[in-house]
Amino acid sequence: MNTLPILAIKSRKFTITRTGLDIRGELTFEEWQALGNELAPVAKSIGFIVGDWINYGETRYGEKYHEALRATGLSYATLADYSYVARRIDFSFRNENLDFTHHKVVAKCKDPQAQRTWLETAEKENLSVARLRKSMNFGRLATEQEMEQDPADRGVVTHLALINRLIRWWKQTTADDPVDKWDPEQRANVKQDFKLILDIYEAL
Repeated sequence: MNTLPILAIKSRKFTITRTGLDIRGELTFEEWQALGNELAPVAKSIGFIVGDWINYGETRYGEKYHEALRATGLSYATLADYSYVARRIDFSFRNENLDFTHHKVVAKCKDPQAQRTWLETAEKENLSVARLRKSMNFGRLATEQEMEQDPADRGVVTHLALINRLIRWWKQTTADDPVDKWDPEQRANVKQDFKLILDIYEAL
């Protein structure tokens, strides 16, 4: 797992503060996209970072939620979740291509190997949290058809959910097969497919 690059981000156009993102200049689409790519790992990792911090404090100093509540200002329930998942999921099993909520679902498994298997399956099959949860309940991969049969599992499909799935697919695809190794035909085909997304952006 790589170190987080967000701490090194510097720009005259924006400042990252404790209360948010202060944008002072107009960002190009490429700059906005690049910033999002840097912010995403922080959002996914913060639960583990704080959870590991809490658990270390408990082991080393006997401190836990009292100090964590004071230092972070986060709710007890949030800190308890962070601590629980960080304690249950071994550092070596954590998957940077999955959300913290995926790990939270898998944390209930008592068998570490089962945790690892489900996390690997979630990444390989690009599972939503709901589908991962149902698959674990079934003891096998839940099909798309089975998800559609239960309206409670479908949730609300938004463009952000679809974009997140696309980003996970892109990271997985390029990790296994870097773009610089693609042949011209493969590049052209994927670029043509992604033009549909660009058309949506241009229409806004």
